[in-house]
Amino acid sequence: MKKRYLQLLLSAAGTTWVGRNEYQQYKALLDTDSVDQTGRLGAMLATRDFPPDQVGYGVYPSIRFIHMVFGNIGEQKIGEIFNDPEMQEMLKQPGTHENHQNVGNKEQKYWQSKWEEENHPGRKLMAGLGAAFDGNSRAYIQKTAANLRDGNS
Repeated sequence: MKKRYLQLLLSAAGTTWVGRNEYQQYKALLDTDSVDQTGRLGAMLATRDFPPDQVGYGVYPSIRFIHMVFGNIGEQKIGEIFNDPEMQEMLKQPGTHENHQNVGNKEQKYWQSKWEEENHPGRKLMAGLGAAFDGNSRAYIQKTAANLRDGNS
């Protein structure tokens, strides 16, 4: 009950950065057909339906958190990577550290390519931030997110 009340307050307020981003997530989850599948919200939707024993279960709250902090800033076309059939198969794998690391490595390669090709200073900064986290770091973050989602941490 408290969590839903807090979400409602943040969403209803909409005047704060986090409230605005929370509201975008709320709307995206209600009307998935209206979401740009290539953006960060598209990545969120691509990872939302995985059970607790699969990699995607930990990736989903990680993407939601990134969106809460950054919104759509510097999202590039990150949704393409998470909607890719190969990535979808990777997200279905058991939630081991190694499998999380494989997903993290693929995402880091995406951000490294964006870093190399981007000229806009703001987008280049965001791509650099994404490229800075290697697969091992992402694996720890995603596994922790899965545990927090389950209430096990």
